[in-house]
Amino acid sequence: MSCIIYMRPCIFDSGAYPPLDFGCMRELCRFVGITCALTCILTTLHTQAAVNGNRISVRNLTEPGTVTRSPTLFERLPHGKTRVDYINVMDLQHRMSYLNYAGSVCGGIAIGDVNGDGKNDLYFVNAPRSNKLYIQEEPWVFKDATEEFLLSGEDRWGAGVAMVDIDNDEDLDLYICNYDAPNQLFINQGANKPFVESAASYGLDMVDASLMPAFADFDNDGDLDVYVLTYRYVQSGGRPSRPPVGVKNGRPYILPAFEKYYHLRQTGPSGYTADTCGRPDRLFRNNGNGTFTDISTEAGITESGHGFSATWWDYNEDGWLDLYVGNDFTDPDHLYHNNGNGSFTDVIAEVMPYTTWSSMGADCADINNDGLLDFMSADMAATTHYKSIITQGEMGDRRWFLENAHPRQTMRNTLFLNTGTKKFMETAFLANVAKTDWTWAVKLADFDNDSWVDLFVTNGSARMFTDADRNISPGMLVGRTEWDLWKDSEPFIEQNLAFKNRGDLHFDDVSKEWGLDHHGMSYGAAYGDLDGDGDLDLVTADLDEHVGIYRNTSATGHRVTLRLKGKVNNSHGIGCIVRIETKENGIQVRQNNPMTGFLSSNEPILHFGLGKAKTIDKLTVTWPGGKKQVCTGLKADKHYIIEEQASSMPASRIEAPQFTEVGQQTGLHFTHQERTFSDFQRQPLLPGKHSQLGGGMAWGDADGDGDEDIYVAAAAGQSGALYLQKGKGRFVKDTINHALFNEHRRHEDMTPLWLDFDSDGDFDLFVASGGVECNPGDPILFDRLYLNNGKGKFTQASKDILPQKAISSGPAAAADFDADGDLDLFIGGRVVPGQYPVTPESRLLQNNDGAFKDVTTLIAPDLRHAGLVTSALWSDVQADGQPDLLITLEWGTVKCFSNENGRLTDTSTERGLSNYTGWWNSITGADLDRDGDIDYTVMNVGINTRYGMPSSDTPALLYYGFIDDSQRPKILEAKTIQNDLFPLRELNYLSEFIPSIRENFPTYRSFASATLSSIFSPAQLNQTLQLSADHFESGFLINDGRGNFTWRALPRLAQASPGFGVVTTDMNGDGNTDLHCVQNFFTREPGTGLWRGGIGFSGSFDHGGHFHVTPFAQSGFLVDGDGKGLTVCDFDEDGWPDLVATQNNQRMLAFKNNHPSSAKHPLRLQLQGLKNNPTGVGSRVTVFFVKGGIKAQELYAGSGYLSQSSATMYLAAPEHLERIEIHWPDGTQSEALASDHNQHLLVIKHPELAD
Repeated sequence: MSCIIYMRPCIFDSGAYPPLDFGCMRELCRFVGITCALTCILTTLHTQAAVNGNRISVRNLTEPGTVTRSPTLFERLPHGKTRVDYINVMDLQHRMSYLNYAGSVCGGIAIGDVNGDGKNDLYFVNAPRSNKLYIQEEPWVFKDATEEFLLSGEDRWGAGVAMVDIDNDEDLDLYICNYDAPNQLFINQGANKPFVESAASYGLDMVDASLMPAFADFDNDGDLDVYVLTYRYVQSGGRPSRPPVGVKNGRPYILPAFEKYYHLRQTGPSGYTADTCGRPDRLFRNNGNGTFTDISTEAGITESGHGFSATWWDYNEDGWLDLYVGNDFTDPDHLYHNNGNGSFTDVIAEVMPYTTWSSMGADCADINNDGLLDFMSADMAATTHYKSIITQGEMGDRRWFLENAHPRQTMRNTLFLNTGTKKFMETAFLANVAKTDWTWAVKLADFDNDSWVDLFVTNGSARMFTDADRNISPGMLVGRTEWDLWKDSEPFIEQNLAFKNRGDLHFDDVSKEWGLDHHGMSYGAAYGDLDGDGDLDLVTADLDEHVGIYRNTSATGHRVTLRLKGKVNNSHGIGCIVRIETKENGIQVRQNNPMTGFLSSNEPILHFGLGKAKTIDKLTVTWPGGKKQVCTGLKADKHYIIEEQASSMPASRIEAPQFTEVGQQTGLHFTHQERTFSDFQRQPLLPGKHSQLGGGMAWGDADGDGDEDIYVAAAAGQSGALYLQKGKGRFVKDTINHALFNEHRRHEDMTPLWLDFDSDGDFDLFVASGGVECNPGDPILFDRLYLNNGKGKFTQASKDILPQKAISSGPAAAADFDADGDLDLFIGGRVVPGQYPVTPESRLLQNNDGAFKDVTTLIAPDLRHAGLVTSALWSDVQADGQPDLLITLEWGTVKCFSNENGRLTDTSTERGLSNYTGWWNSITGADLDRDGDIDYTVMNVGINTRYGMPSSDTPALLYYGFIDDSQRPKILEAKTIQNDLFPLRELNYLSEFIPSIRENFPTYRSFASATLSSIFSPAQLNQTLQLSADHFESGFLINDGRGNFTWRALPRLAQASPGFGVVTTDMNGDGNTDLHCVQNFFTREPGTGLWRGGIGFSGSFDHGGHFHVTPFAQSGFLVDGDGKGLTVCDFDEDGWPDLVATQNNQRMLAFKNNHPSSAKHPLRLQLQGLKNNPTGVGSRVTVFFVKGGIKAQELYAGSGYLSQSSATMYLAAPEHLERIEIHWPDGTQSEALASDHNQHLLVIKHPELAD
């Protein structure tokens, strides 16, 4: 038995012992009679070392069943059992007690084996008192060895700690950040000898408001460099009696004596105020000789900030570690891109859609098992309505910054999803982790061994410094620190939270179920395998109580732990990325960065939960510098030590993405440019702007040369633009019609349509006018019709041809609804300027020999005031040869007006559409499940907003009317909480426009408990217009062939942002429908949240009609702006369908289809219709496949959002097709063989033309 005990350190390979003499050991084992057992152990070791040519040591993990079970996943062990009697004391009498106001009131934690005995030890930093080291003597039993190892830290206010091997002798050293005192570097001497403090000799004795070190090999030279995060200096005597500001040449500046403490914070376009300032962080390069050099300035690390997290992370997988720095208050976060030459560039505005406001702890991990590292940054967003009100008071002069920062900031957690492209998505609301209370540490790890990364956060604060009922003015701080004002208040006790990852971007709160629902003031946290059983245990730094030590009692799920040994100067493989593949779980990725979360350092190992997988099929280690090492066939439930033996591996071939953005090369240089207009000043409490809803486009042959040109809708104050195609992807802006379009620049273009309205053989242009930058009834709301002279010269049609009615229009769509051979027009009313959400008029215009007549009241009376119409589509819902009208509504449903011999009747309820009330944006049609009928894709607001996922029991609510004594109608949003209604907006914002609220509820606490019925009387609420919405998912309406629909939601990944422009066609010739959508809504009121976390998405349907999102990097389709219109066209005339997208207030994007090698050239179909409808708009095409099966398709004039795609239809590759049937709008039919194509183009004429 003594022999086995003696072997364990070698098997664990801690580096604390020299290699064993196995010959001597064998003799010893014979002496005790266990030769056979030792032989088995040695054989196992030798076999593992030989696998794949890698040097690997292995030991079995402790059996999970050998520990006492607990009713919860984690068991908090009493300090009497662990003998860890350490308490983070909040010392109210300390000479530096003013630091209790900061995050460093409670020091950090480090986990690792400091004495090389194979068991993990614990090190705690105590801010006002001595630090402590606890050596683990037996499982879960520790002893205080602080004095033995000389690690008390002396009389310094410590904060964060890192446990790394800085001198590459394979034992773990300690680096501690201190406030306004030299940071300390304790070098481990091994063999249970005392540590030696050596910061000065290493050049790391930095003196500043240091908070946390983060080690990494940023320059890939094999040794560890360090970034030191700082917070701010606190002026111990409080603010000076006179402002610390001078004026020179008319410009303010901070007086030199106060530059350490204050800076000028911008409060408006030209306004500034003196405010406390953060400190500059430092980057130290390891010189490789036991010294470090501060290279911050030359590396481009020069910004100051209130730092709370610094996370090394190769966000773009280029082999160089980048750095995310999270800053508190108005200091912006930074994403420092590693340029690979020793310098960094802050790219956060280019990579992230927005950031957190008060950035706290952070971590990176692959949350959706797609092989890409994602990132989470915490804020202080409350989990309950009550707490959210009492902790969010007056924004004051900080509101300007919140609304104008670049990138924008949001007052909640952010979860950035790595898309493998240049842009990240933000998905915290979608994942149910946007609000986790006053969060410090963020820990992303697989705590239950099911292969999915879970989330643990620590919460609480020394005091509730954000108490909205205590308004701290600068004058109150004269001669006093912030702590002086708060020290007599009660501690802010909150619950820690744990979230189980259910997969599919969804986390569930399992705090109580897992035993992690401790109430207290928890700051730092670290995890590690404290008992060697392969699961992750937790340690938390809890203020004014014993530290929390949590044993993970998981008895399910296979697992593996890894230690990585670099062969140069990185003995624990810091910065390595490990990717494993199993048949059961697919891909999992971990980065070896122990210094994440807040102030703390995890055990420097990697852990993988494997669930049911018993074997890792393939494990790939990417070492700093990019070299890779591959192992295969590793058994589960082991601890492996992998030594670096990497060699350069040939890069795997990466196929180009399907689409490449080439807008600037094509000549499509249009940029949509909005002018400043304050919707919110006109209508306070408006949820979002209506002056920036535009950005449509339409394709048609404007100049009669046989190819398609594009008209791009413009914003109010800007003239629309016509781009003429000159062949092979080259466009020139038309100048002939510029003067005409410029005359109408005051109009807000919404939907343009190319159609031959006057039946003269050329394409005329209709443009719907909308927006709200005018009063109701203003002539700039008149829609326009431009008649073509056949050569691309346009004149405006008279009011006798197009009835003039000043309605703010949105969508428009054309079809021959009355079967007389010409195209009629539906124009949807979008909004009444200044009177949202009052319903505007919509119109049905009948084409009578080229002149339009409003027949809405006569033919479709229910359509006149159908709602706030956002999009429209003419489609033959039940395949009876008559085009029906589908419209989408904001604060309404998708409605279907069935065509019964030219009369439109609302049949929405009968068709199953009345159960989905949402904020719908767009609709298009395609046969998604290949059953011969048309299904519909409808885009909604998604479920990644503060409104969440409403239901019929908890809908989103809006009231509009006279709810106070101002004689001005007001908007009021509400939400349901436990069967009661509460106002959605905060007190400070509501009371600004409804002063009676502040009079009746003078404190935030009184307002936080106030229901809607206690704020407003029944009479006030009953006289308002009341709207509700209970469905925010985007998805599909699956047609049963008879026009009855079943709802099917899009995958969660596609719900990350509001969807607008959407197209469905066959992009690769495989016969299945592909879908592309642009997203985002940039102009929401800040109080309702930022709706710009998407980048658009694409995907494909399988034969069963199930949709799968295409990986973003594989697609190449990326629209990260305020996406609006989207169309299909072949702008480079290569026979493949391309995409063009418009963005509100941003430039147009053109995506060339690169048709990957696996794609088959699709068959292009062009219809030649009769004189009044030359492209056959409204025709229904049915294709018959060679291997059986059919698929239907329709030709639309107006679909998606404010757009009209090319009249060319894209079908499956000809080799997949047998024949094609055409059902023309007039009821006639045509048929052709797919083999009749000419270079993948098939032209089918109307039967009357075919002769």
